[in-house]
Amino acid sequence: MSTHCPQILDSKKIFHGRVFDVTVDTIREGDKTYQRETVHHPGSAVIVPVFADGTLALVRQYRHPAVRYLLEVPAGTLKRGEDPEEGAARELQEELGCTAGSLEKLSEFFVTPGFCEEKMWVYLATELTETEQQLDEDEIIEVVRIPFSQALSMITTGEIEDAKTIIGIMLAAPRVGPPMFETGYPAV
Repeated sequence: MSTHCPQILDSKKIFHGRVFDVTVDTIREGDKTYQRETVHHPGSAVIVPVFADGTLALVRQYRHPAVRYLLEVPAGTLKRGEDPEEGAARELQEELGCTAGSLEKLSEFFVTPGFCEEKMWVYLATELTETEQQLDEDEIIEVVRIPFSQALSMITTGEIEDAKTIIGIMLAAPRVGPPMFETGYPAV
């Protein structure tokens, strides 16, 4: 298998939306030529907000593609060219009405690299100060605060189904510390 990048022969934009665009790309890799649809997205900031009392703030919102309300960590699309950490601070303020004294990058990953270029940057937010939400006009969310250990349990019971939320909580767990686990969540 070759390690050099395939050549993009052609790219046709077939959709332009508010959040993402879609192209059909013709690609040559070695002696093979094929087409791929690609969703172009500027990326997202994901925040795992943990308060001093050991609670985690989640948002419950309707997700139309899933046709249900989901519990998720706060997250949002980055503005074109926006630094992911700045986007995380902005989204934390908008969705929760909080500022963080500490934002620690936990990871970054591609969401669905088979067809989408979106990358998510995950941050643990601590030393939180509550201010006031600044929701976008089309955002309808309910903030839910639960013990961190309960969120871990909700992953195993299937009550939390969102991948970025599962990844964020699991990555934050070792940093949140043992006191959070004293509420009955079984050790793995």
